[in-house]
Amino acid sequence: MRRLVNLRALILTLLLGIARLKGILLVLWMSLEKIRKRSEETMSPIVAVKQFLKELSNKNRSKGTIDEYQKDLMMFLRHLQQEGVEDIDDVVGSNMTSYLDKLINERSYKASSRNRQMNTIRSFFKYCKKAGFIQQNHAEHLERLEEEKVERVFLTSNEVTTLVGAIEHPLVRLVIVTLFFTGARITECLSLELEDIDFDQKTIFIKNGKGKKSRRLPLHPELEKALKHYIEGWRVRMDSKKLFLTGRSGNLSDVYVNRILKETVDRLGWNKKVTCHVLRHSFASELVHKNVNIVAVKELLGHSSLKTTSGYAHIMNQDIEDAIQQLAL
Repeated sequence: MRRLVNLRALILTLLLGIARLKGILLVLWMSLEKIRKRSEETMSPIVAVKQFLKELSNKNRSKGTIDEYQKDLMMFLRHLQQEGVEDIDDVVGSNMTSYLDKLINERSYKASSRNRQMNTIRSFFKYCKKAGFIQQNHAEHLERLEEEKVERVFLTSNEVTTLVGAIEHPLVRLVIVTLFFTGARITECLSLELEDIDFDQKTIFIKNGKGKKSRRLPLHPELEKALKHYIEGWRVRMDSKKLFLTGRSGNLSDVYVNRILKETVDRLGWNKKVTCHVLRHSFASELVHKNVNIVAVKELLGHSSLKTTSGYAHIMNQDIEDAIQQLAL
């Protein structure tokens, strides 16, 4: 009888133990479910950025544009990491403004560069809201800083002649000549392929320019002569369609071209910063000086808006003012 009582007590103890274990397991399972659901509902900033960049690629945005977005957003993500933000939906206005303030106060960014970063953040969070990654878009309330109006640097045709004559690297010299006679962006110029040069029609085809827009430019006689001499004579023989090739890597970079430009300008003793983009400004300035219609200049430059091109109008206005000053009775 006593053994039966002990057995019953043992069984009861075991049943109680099993019940407690079930309870513990149930609580553990519920906790894991909460964590799983939470992980499904949240999205880390880095994943959101990757999705955003993928969306840009799907919309056929240029590689240069996507690279710029990625560069800006990776800087912003490092800032969020420093502030302990792990969920994209937890990003608030103060996280954004503290980052933009840091660009000005610690990194000495100009207002224009800071505003460009702000535009990147705005575009990113607009996408996040549309994709359902965030409940509220705090980037909508970010404000631009007033930018200083900086006059564009440009070279006269005589200065371009001097510059070209001083460049010791023959391939870079040809690239600079191409930039001046086409007004192309350096990325467009270095992306040119042999088939883009039509000597019969005397045109240069710029494909997939900024905004994935293409345009056809007239081939200047001097540039035609230089390119023919290059292609038929001293162009590196490689299995590549690229127009401008180097003997080592095969590809000429904009960084290298700008470096050669800086070295040349320093050697000339000029007190102005000359980059590849200055040649584009110089091309436009020369056209405006020669009274070419501003709409035609817009098309040649590949600007999407006439407002952008109208920035060169100050040159024409200055000419008018100088002419008025010369009037006398």
